[in-house]
Amino acid sequence: MKSDVSLLRRLGAIAYDIILAFSLAFFIVGAILIAFFDKQAQTDLLMFGVYLITVYFYFTWSWVKGRQTLGMKTWKFQIGQSNGDNITHKQAFVRFTLATISFAVVGLGFVYQLFNKDNLAWHDKHSKTRLIKN
Repeated sequence: MKSDVSLLRRLGAIAYDIILAFSLAFFIVGAILIAFFDKQAQTDLLMFGVYLITVYFYFTWSWVKGRQTLGMKTWKFQIGQSNGDNITHKQAFVRFTLATISFAVVGLGFVYQLFNKDNLAWHDKHSKTRLIKN
C-alpha cells in the first residue's frame, strides 16, 4: 500500500485546499450572520463550529465522492484504498481527524511521510488510505 505522491506535492494541494475551504467557510459564516444574527449576537465558539464543519465536509465529501479535492485535482493525484476502491465515510473521518492533529503538532504527522517506507503520512497509515498520482 505505497503512496506515490511526494510530501511537496501533498503540501501544495493542502495550501490550495485550505484557501478554498476557508473561503467557503467565510461565505457560509457571513450568510449565517446576515440571516440569523444581529451585529453582536454571534459567539466565537459557534463560528468556530461552523468553520470546522464546513472544512470537514469540504474535505470528506470530496474524498468519498470524487476521490480528490480541487487542490488534489490541480496537483494531479487522488485518494483511494489499497484495493483501488473509493474511501469510506469512516476512513474519511479518521483521515480528517488525524490530519488535523498532524497539522496541529507542527506538521509532524506529515513529516512522518519522509521516514515511512511506504511514503505514507501518519493519517494515511491509520486511515488505511493512500495517495495515487493521476
